[in-house]
Amino acid sequence: MEVWDLTPWAHSRVWQNFIESGRKLKEFAGYFPIALKSQLERRYSGLEKIGYFIDLTGDNFYSIRAKMRLIQMGAIRMVCATGSIPNPADGQKCGFVCKLRKAIADGPIKSFKWLINAIIRKLAAPSIRPGLVIVSGEKSIPLFFGGCDHVILEAHNLDYDIYLKLTKSIGMPAGEYAVFLDQDYSFHPDWTYLNASYVTPGKYFPAVCNALRRISDALGIGLRVAAHPRSSYPQRVPDYFEGIPIEYGATAELIRDCTIVVCHDSTAIQFAVLFGKPIIFVTTDELNASPWGASIAVFASALGKSVTNLDGDLDNVNWRKELSVDSQKYAEYRNKYIKINGSPEKPHWDIVIDHIERR
Repeated sequence: MEVWDLTPWAHSRVWQNFIESGRKLKEFAGYFPIALKSQLERRYSGLEKIGYFIDLTGDNFYSIRAKMRLIQMGAIRMVCATGSIPNPADGQKCGFVCKLRKAIADGPIKSFKWLINAIIRKLAAPSIRPGLVIVSGEKSIPLFFGGCDHVILEAHNLDYDIYLKLTKSIGMPAGEYAVFLDQDYSFHPDWTYLNASYVTPGKYFPAVCNALRRISDALGIGLRVAAHPRSSYPQRVPDYFEGIPIEYGATAELIRDCTIVVCHDSTAIQFAVLFGKPIIFVTTDELNASPWGASIAVFASALGKSVTNLDGDLDNVNWRKELSVDSQKYAEYRNKYIKINGSPEKPHWDIVIDHIERR
């Protein structure tokens, strides 16, 4: 197994920001960062035969070139359609003209880039069709076009592997607490890709911390923050969460052992679904005006919940009422977005390896 990281080549600005941030790569044998076309050529020639390649890249000019070359060499493209989540656009038809109008609304530079990528994707699509599509919930199956010769393999998303492990261990919570699922909305590195920012720290964090303290007081429980893995709060001043404990790398465990989850539209919400935890969905005026406002609303609706605007009047919010769970909605969510009913109860990649070995 080799891992070819195209980020230095395809997204040089993002790569440079990562290096300058001081964060370290978790390098391992077989990991190859690709910064030049010549480095990629050496990887092609360094292997006698490539049977499969797992495609976790986006469809941009650089990654499409790499995919086309691998398929020409006889490799089977393996695509993981395992990250499906409730989508505000479900049921809405938006063709090429509709998408172009949206791109134009973002300005000439973004619309030009979108148009170029759209043309490249359209021209390259017949040449990079997947041979194996790994799906999780039922909603992930329609993500892929019909009419081409690919195999659909029912598995589950990768977080379900973590859930399987945690069901075999016993948590030791230090008292009852609410956990806030941080999404690093003010500083997320994706803003580098998009060249945009929607959430200002001076407005966002005071609203969130105020609400968390109200929840803590109303329910008589403690507070924890499950930090987004790409966030860098320890290196930032001031203390944006105002003394509320921040924990890294333990999101699933924090959700398993918590009393209630407070969130926006994080994919980690699926852990709350799997562990049957109550959820409070929250937003702000800035988030409502951003592309994620509709996403938060549709997430909440899928689980039978409403959304609380933290910039509104919180005096009359019944936080205790939020402890309710709609078990039927949770079961539907699990089948639609996490794991199709009846798929194997084993680690994700074991399912894939078993399939490849059978073939």
